Amino acid sequence: MLLHGILLSLLTCFCWGSTSVCLRGLKGLDPVEMSFLRSIGGFAASVPLALIFSSGSKLFSISAGDIGVLIALVLFNNIIGDVFLFLSLHRLGVARGASISSTYPVVVAIFSSLWFGEKLTFTVSAGTIMVVAGVFCLCSRKGSNGRMNVSGLILALLASFFWGIGLICNKYLLRHGVMPNLIVAWRGITFLIAASVAWALKSFVFDKKEGAWKRITAPEAKWAVLAGVLSLGVGAWTYSSALQFIPATVATPIGASNPILATILALLIFHEKVSFLQWFGIILAVGGSVLVTT
Repeated sequence: MLLHGILLSLLTCFCWGSTSVCLRGLKGLDPVEMSFLRSIGGFAASVPLALIFSSGSKLFSISAGDIGVLIALVLFNNIIGDVFLFLSLHRLGVARGASISSTYPVVVAIFSSLWFGEKLTFTVSAGTIMVVAGVFCLCSRKGSNGRMNVSGLILALLASFFWGIGLICNKYLLRHGVMPNLIVAWRGITFLIAASVAWALKSFVFDKKEGAWKRITAPEAKWAVLAGVLSLGVGAWTYSSALQFIPATVATPIGASNPILATILALLIFHEKVSFLQWFGIILAVGGSVLVTT
């Protein structure tokens, strides 16, 4: 069982790390189109997984109040947070963008203290300091996309903030007894509805630009769909499933190490240049985030 949980966590790390690379490679798509395509991939993966590995009748056993929290989770995590990540990756590169945005465990720790009354322990404080130091190193001018982009830094930090708020909503649902598989499935459903409405309004009501269908059916659009399958479908499901075999203190650090994998993939695919100081910053940021979650 322990090995099963570790393997699922490693698969989570691969899925989340690969997602940043997929988004970095997208060109010609705006954030609304990207979100719409990702929602298709997320829905196509998350709902079947929930139906296969849990009772289909349980898919609808969720209260109206929990649905409201779920909508907030999708808004903060999958819409606002992911759009900020998408924008930051094209300004900072994968090494910087993925690592800085992965500091969301600090946000979770702070808001968990304020909302749930959890104590800010020494490890949380030490992890926070490591994260701040890591971000400082990642702001060095050399490496990645060259000179540091201030707007990209702000966007990555905003992605981290909104992801953290989304995970607080997720923690609230878990404390209310909503099963992880159910959360994954309903996230896929809710995100598909919200992203589809946003894309339809933008394409056919507000902008009314020609070629809306052509852009989302272009060859590169498949990478946005794949990003949804990896992050919102398979990755979310493997993480929640891993928690059934190993504690969160083991599963979360393995999954949270995805920026290291993303950086390696960016080196191989996009030939990003990462300086020694930035590598040190990545290790500090990831290590601090892991420390906060243990």
